Amino acid sequence: MKSKTLFILFSISWLIPIAVLLSFIFNQYQNAYIDRTESEVMNAVNVSGVLLKSHIDEAASRIYRQSSGEEWRSNYRKLQTGNLSKEDYLTWIRLQIISKFSPDDQFAFTAFYLINEDEPSVYAAKSDFNYDDYMKNVDGYLKPFVHNKEKQAQVAIVGDQIYLVQNLFFSIYDISYGAVVVGLERDKFFKDIPLEELENIFVEVNKTGYFLTYFGEVKIPDNKMNVLSGLRSGSAENHERGIRRTFQTGYTGYRYNVDESNYSLDFYYIKDMGDLYYEISRVNLIVIISVLAMLPIMIMTYYYMQKNSKYQQRMATKDAQIAALQAQINPHFLNNTLEMMNWQARMNGDTEVSKMIEALGTVLSSGINRDNVVLTRLSDEIRCADAFLYIMSMRFGDRLEVEKLVDTNLVNALVPQLILQPILENAIKHGVESVSHGTIWLNIFEENNELIIDVINSGKKMKTEDIDRISRIISGEDALDKSVPGVHTSIGIYNVNKRIELIFGEKYGLSVHLIDEDKMQFRMVMPLS
Repeated sequence: MKSKTLFILFSISWLIPIAVLLSFIFNQYQNAYIDRTESEVMNAVNVSGVLLKSHIDEAASRIYRQSSGEEWRSNYRKLQTGNLSKEDYLTWIRLQIISKFSPDDQFAFTAFYLINEDEPSVYAAKSDFNYDDYMKNVDGYLKPFVHNKEKQAQVAIVGDQIYLVQNLFFSIYDISYGAVVVGLERDKFFKDIPLEELENIFVEVNKTGYFLTYFGEVKIPDNKMNVLSGLRSGSAENHERGIRRTFQTGYTGYRYNVDESNYSLDFYYIKDMGDLYYEISRVNLIVIISVLAMLPIMIMTYYYMQKNSKYQQRMATKDAQIAALQAQINPHFLNNTLEMMNWQARMNGDTEVSKMIEALGTVLSSGINRDNVVLTRLSDEIRCADAFLYIMSMRFGDRLEVEKLVDTNLVNALVPQLILQPILENAIKHGVESVSHGTIWLNIFEENNELIIDVINSGKKMKTEDIDRISRIISGEDALDKSVPGVHTSIGIYNVNKRIELIFGEKYGLSVHLIDEDKMQFRMVMPLS
């Protein structure tokens, strides 16, 4: 009976925390992740749609400004009255196009249609856009736009290009005398879009069913076409900021729509749901593996609890708990735990806590020598020092001020691991902490082909006797009582000096100097390697 009760209590003590943890991860964490991901994607789609619309409007505005001047109308009047030959008129038009449109990298080509003529009178393009291809693939489609006498710029997608058509009118009369057709450069059209997967982006103008993609004329896969059809038909779910969303065949689709007086623009983004929520599946897998890994520990612990006497059972339980904790507190467990805490803090909008967790992770990671390396790059030491100083700044606030002067040419120099943090901690513990406001100076420079690292701190007034005592601690002449509170910082500076001497030789190491009665300097000297 006791064994059964013990088993029930033991199972409950394990299963309830596991159930709570799983409930948190599979519900709150996943829901928060989904909401955050959805919000980020919809924001990116909204920004992308606005950017593309601004590119079109900006291009239309440029075309109108460049071709609506009085000089254009005046030269056409001269053509009508015979004061300017057609050849000279078209030569002037070509010069205008070459000087005003061709230099703009947003325009791939420009064509000018003279009124009542079916073919372009002037055509200027980059090398990839020749006249024959234009006449074969584009001209016929754009002719209705050229001849419909629409005053505003018209937008169309033909093949793998987006086109703007601006009819030219006399300002007083509704009489058209020509039209300017401009093809937009596709690469420039898609620039600055905050979405990385350009192959998942589709653009439609005037709801024609023709889609422009970054990669030109490509056949849209059926599964993505089904999502596009759902978005276009209006069967999708209405969402905030004018964005429409749908879920079909393992894909999620987003649509940004804007209707102007002269054109409508639809921006579509199709995303594989497996890729969109990849992090959830990965976290779920980690959790399942972790739970399965706990089962042997549960079984072994219960076995030893039953085997021994009451006293031995209590001792064995304590030993098992200690062993379990020691097994869990390893670099990977700490990093994973800190990352999860950091992730939760970010989702809650607590940026200060998030930054402190990241800084703590950096300090802990630097303090764990996983590969038993002797030397590390100075840049890594500085990163660890910055993280430590950030944590200290959150603790002391305005009481602590830090100034750094680092020669960036030295950041790849090799130094013993974990030499900066103990010196900085000692400077804060025995210097800044003792006054209402203190400053830490970190100076790193080269002198006589040697690496010099100075840590200077202000604090309480010091005497020559105090400097001599610290020098004896650094050299190891004075024995230290490890039971005294705060003595670990003294052990730290001794350890730094000893390791520098062992690695580089006795001429190098750590020394202490009194700069002023309230300023103390710790100097580390090492060869540049």
